[in-house]
Amino acid sequence: MFNAKLEDGTVISMADRWHIHELKELRDKRTFYCPACKSEVQLKLGESRLWHFAHQANAACDKLLENETLYHLLGKKQLYEWLKSMKIEVAMEMYLPIIRQRPDILFRYNQSIYALEFQCSPISTALIEERSKGYLQLGMVPIWILGGNRLKRKGPHFFQIAAFEWFATRMTDQQQHLLTYYCPEQSRFGILQQITPSSPTKILASYKEKPIKTTSLQTILTPTNEVNSTIFHKWLIIKKHWRYYHPTPYPSRTEKVIQRILYKHRIPPSLFPIEAGWPSKYYYLIATSPCYWQTFLLLECLSHQPLNQPFSLRIVTQCLQQSIEKGLFLPRHVAGNENWTYSVKGYLEMLVKTGYLEKVQAKHELFRRIRERVSPTTVEEAVSLDQSLFKRLTGDFMNETNLGQNKGISIERTNI
Repeated sequence: MFNAKLEDGTVISMADRWHIHELKELRDKRTFYCPACKSEVQLKLGESRLWHFAHQANAACDKLLENETLYHLLGKKQLYEWLKSMKIEVAMEMYLPIIRQRPDILFRYNQSIYALEFQCSPISTALIEERSKGYLQLGMVPIWILGGNRLKRKGPHFFQIAAFEWFATRMTDQQQHLLTYYCPEQSRFGILQQITPSSPTKILASYKEKPIKTTSLQTILTPTNEVNSTIFHKWLIIKKHWRYYHPTPYPSRTEKVIQRILYKHRIPPSLFPIEAGWPSKYYYLIATSPCYWQTFLLLECLSHQPLNQPFSLRIVTQCLQQSIEKGLFLPRHVAGNENWTYSVKGYLEMLVKTGYLEKVQAKHELFRRIRERVSPTTVEEAVSLDQSLFKRLTGDFMNETNLGQNKGISIERTNI
């Protein structure tokens, strides 16, 4: 950490400008204390590391204060100096005793106070949620910037993100999720946007970088919506992969259940329903692949509803809830009040636009099935039908928002 206190409460910060001889003299004459736990800390003045304070070996400190790497210290210092260069009122490592948290940086901008956390190491989803709620409790806006070391690229448009990092995402004005990264070694911000998950950890997204010197604070706080149409078409690659995927010798419990359901309906795994496996409205609130939970709903619930007979959204939600409670499908925890039930409604709305369902009463959320599902006979036919439906799903793309975000997918009714 950069800050410590003297016996009289004076705060000493290594983020300020010091001469080495001043600090050595101060270290010989004074004792330094942690602002959070009040225990004695040491002033580290090594030549190969940033000057900083550190707790004594095996010293106990507040559970929220983590060991900091040089990478984290350097990034925090650069972000602090970046804010100061813009004449913004900013403080580093200010301990907030009411919530027992110490944000990396606090700053005031446009009458709002922001708590900026530079997160370079993995933490639990519960902890990042607790920290964000703590700042909100004090009327502060939490801003999470991930270290550039956390960017996990798996291909030109394919990335991997951890569960806790969903709590670091923010929404653009077009209701798209994005993640902000900063690399202190390259002094560059990175923006991962159009985040479109295909599994608990794998996502489709677009990525761009910008030097910190040419990046405004407004760009980070209120990023604009930049759409890359290539991202949408990559979803067909994902679905084609699911079609040609060969089951492993040791399938997961979810895979075993889905395989049994498909075989019960005499459907080979590669020929799962055309109407399943799409990034429908709010679908990301279920972390399990949409190929699995949407197939489950089609075969175990919707197919059993008599043609042209009304049924409620509640029935479909209850059908999936049992599997959620058993851990068959995993909900995804994100910032905000949305929960996995939004995914079910979003999926039914997509099926209405494909012509599989019809909405009977919007007020009471009643639907009815008006046709049978599409049943391909070969993988080649299934891939072709996927492409046909995809064209309809993205037909009005320029007038709507990104796949999988809160505005959902605008499509025309079709009887493919």
